Amino acid sequence: MSGSLAPTRPAISRRGRRPRPGQGARIGRWVLLSVLGLYFVVPQLAMARFAFQNVPVALLDSGTLTRGWSLRPLLEALSEPALWAAARTSMVLTVLAVLLNLVLLLPLSILAEVRAPRLRPLLSAVTLLPWVVPPIALVVGVAATFRAVAPWFLASTLSLVPFYAIWAMPFTYRALDAGLRAINARTLVEAARSLGASAPTVLVRVLIPNLSASIVAASGLTAALVLGEFAFASLLLKNTLPTYLVTYQRQFPQAGMALALTLMVLTAVALGLIVRLLRRRGLDVTTTGI
Repeated sequence: MSGSLAPTRPAISRRGRRPRPGQGARIGRWVLLSVLGLYFVVPQLAMARFAFQNVPVALLDSGTLTRGWSLRPLLEALSEPALWAAARTSMVLTVLAVLLNLVLLLPLSILAEVRAPRLRPLLSAVTLLPWVVPPIALVVGVAATFRAVAPWFLASTLSLVPFYAIWAMPFTYRALDAGLRAINARTLVEAARSLGASAPTVLVRVLIPNLSASIVAASGLTAALVLGEFAFASLLLKNTLPTYLVTYQRQFPQAGMALALTLMVLTAVALGLIVRLLRRRGLDVTTTGI
């Protein structure tokens, strides 16, 4: 019958099947990820070729691409005593910056999560302020203030610790905040207090063990930042690992490039392990801390 209602079939493209919903977005995502991967991988391959292959670029072809590779430049760089002195300085600064950040931000993060949730947006904004001020402006302002009041402070290598701690605050706070929200810290605190636990007991025996993954993540992110920071140390004329790398690479380009690439790979592996640890504990750190 002409007036009967028959079920209509969905329109099919001339080539056959209709494209699946979201298939175009999925393809676009993979294309974007591939482009980004090439953007990061190609320079690293170029660095590796320059650092570990003793064949000029003009002589590269299919026959010489696999020849002349050697770890000698890296071994020469690792044999320098000045490298290990600079590395020890950076490690000491890293440990002190991590401890200072945890001492400052861990109690504030717990207070904001358990007692005063309205402080979370304020803390999130305050911890982002160090990234608003350029490093050169921060160093020049602090140096001009302390040069007349406490010149011994700027003369010491430990003067870098406050700068590094301030610069790493966005990472530290967001890692701790994500951990507190993941473990439902307010419920844990209320349960422990109802059982008669004191505030120090709640902090040491309840919160900190459950925040171990977040503390490790915050420490790892701070360490990665300190080990790669150049501006503060250069402006204050301190000999740290990044400043040593720049000076050494000017004198020995190939060995310096090999050392820089090795440190970059080790840092990437460490950060990857931290991200894996966060995912295993069900944590997710965002740029806004929400």
